[in-house]
Amino acid sequence: MMAEAVVQLDDELWEKVYELTAGAMNPCFQCGTCSATCPLLSQLGRPFSARKILRRAQLGRGDGMADVWMCSACRSCEIRCPREVRIVEAIMGLRSLAFKGGEVPPEMHRLLWSTLEEGNPWSGSRSEREKWSEGLKLKDAADGVDVLLYVGCAASYDPRLQSVARNTARILGKAGVDFGVLGIREKCCGDSVRVTGERGYLERLIEDNVKGFGETGASTIVAVSPHCFDMFRNLYPRYGLEAEVLHYTEYLERMLDAGELKVPKVKKSRVAYHDPCYLGRYNGVFEPPRKLLESVPGLELEELRESKLNALCCGGGGGGMWREEGGERLSDRRLEQVKEADLPLLATSCPYCIQNFEDSSRRLQGPRIVDVMELMVRPERGR
Repeated sequence: MMAEAVVQLDDELWEKVYELTAGAMNPCFQCGTCSATCPLLSQLGRPFSARKILRRAQLGRGDGMADVWMCSACRSCEIRCPREVRIVEAIMGLRSLAFKGGEVPPEMHRLLWSTLEEGNPWSGSRSEREKWSEGLKLKDAADGVDVLLYVGCAASYDPRLQSVARNTARILGKAGVDFGVLGIREKCCGDSVRVTGERGYLERLIEDNVKGFGETGASTIVAVSPHCFDMFRNLYPRYGLEAEVLHYTEYLERMLDAGELKVPKVKKSRVAYHDPCYLGRYNGVFEPPRKLLESVPGLELEELRESKLNALCCGGGGGGMWREEGGERLSDRRLEQVKEADLPLLATSCPYCIQNFEDSSRRLQGPRIVDVMELMVRPERGR
């Protein structure tokens, strides 16, 4: 007769798990819908089970923490959960527990130290944060503005993405919007810190940013990245942020409706739009980017078979941009869907999606990848 396995439960640990996850795992009744619909398993066949993670949390078990770092925080599981369990919140809470116990992947340590020392997770020098704006003569937001343009780390440092930041600034300037930027004083929004589980530094970073934003007098903050947008809209108000927060697609939609945005004509083409998780599933922003694309003369917008709430994640969220993984990626599978639809152009509105899709497209000979912003204005001469 085989001996039965004995599992030690720790009441003190259970209390810590409950506190760090805010009880998010409690409503789970272990149906397994989350595991079955997770793209890591359903698309890539990776042995990731959100159900098992939640069950360990319910029991107050601290083992198996390595699994919590696999999650891309896409919330695909949450929209299908019959009990509306806050699965991602529970997993992020468990990451905080893992962080306290020193069970953190080295890449998470690296991005955290980079943010502490240079204000960004990409190991870019703080002194080069405003390099993207060379030649634009932008207003310093510290002088007082109506609109604060928050560029974010990726668009500040990645040469490929700097055009998105520049085009946003060009459009706002051409329309006569009273806006400004923080320049080298701009710091990470904290999204990358949050996914490491380091809550103490995250809170200090948010408090510093809220204070800095308030000193500009801006009544509206326009964010280039959905990850920054999500942080500002949903987490920062708990720390005193009062300004209206918009993703750039929402702000441009307002300009379009007011007749303040003149969209250039492009060569006739069919295009699909990819919904970034943090813009779509997290915040319900589905129509503004589509409306902008439909306003471009020459473009014919088509929907992918998985779109809006059901859009397949690119794999960049939840720290995925820094995870060192081999094999097939979620961005590869997404581009396969685009190729199946025989679409030459894929547009999106998230720096992480752009980076992942362009990497996959180079390897798979996939479609051209563009940010929605790049279709809203003519390219700069000489760039």
